Amino acid sequence: MLTRIIILSLIITAVHVTTWDGMIFHRPAEWIGEWLDRWHLGVMRKPLWECNICMGGIWTLFLDPVLFGWSWWVLVDMLCVIGLNTLIAALISRINE
Repeated sequence: MLTRIIILSLIITAVHVTTWDGMIFHRPAEWIGEWLDRWHLGVMRKPLWECNICMGGIWTLFLDPVLFGWSWWVLVDMLCVIGLNTLIAALISRINE
C-alpha cells in the first residue's frame, strides 16, 4: 500500500511540476486554463494541475483504479496521497525560498 501511495504521489507531483512556467506542459495548461475560464470552470485548475495538494484527490480517484485495479482502498489511498503531497509541497516551497 505504501508503494502505491508513493507511486501515485510522484506521478501527481510530476504532472504538477511539468505545468510550471518554462516546463513542457506549461503552454497546454495555459490553453486548457483559458478554455476553463471561458466556460466559468476556472476553479477546476487547482485540482487538475495548479495545486499539488488539491490534485491528490482527483488524480488518485482516476489513477488508482487504472494502475492498480478498483478496490475500496482507493479512499484510503486518496487521503494518504493528499497527506504525502502536502509534505512534498512544503518541501518544494522550502527549496524555492
